[in-house]
Amino acid sequence: MSNVTAMVRMEEGYMRLTLEYMNPMFKTNICKNIAEVESNLKMYPEVLHRYDSEEKCFTSVEFSGDDYTCDRTCGKFIDEVVHGLGIKEFIKD
Repeated sequence: MSNVTAMVRMEEGYMRLTLEYMNPMFKTNICKNIAEVESNLKMYPEVLHRYDSEEKCFTSVEFSGDDYTCDRTCGKFIDEVVHGLGIKEFIKD
């Protein structure tokens, strides 16, 4: 998917996927994809949406606490979201 940047930030007990995109209409695709992955993996992370301008939008998927970060499930969730949206690469922070 062009004009979409995926960034992953990891710290002890915390992991976040941030998607930066230019078209606000892309939020619908993101929400549908996240809902599918939530249903498949039975995981429900915190999801935040932010608009900085008409051409700069963000969606963040955040995992915190031992329930998510002590195993590899949140990484699988992030991989499925990123690949489900057609994003080939992401930036790791």
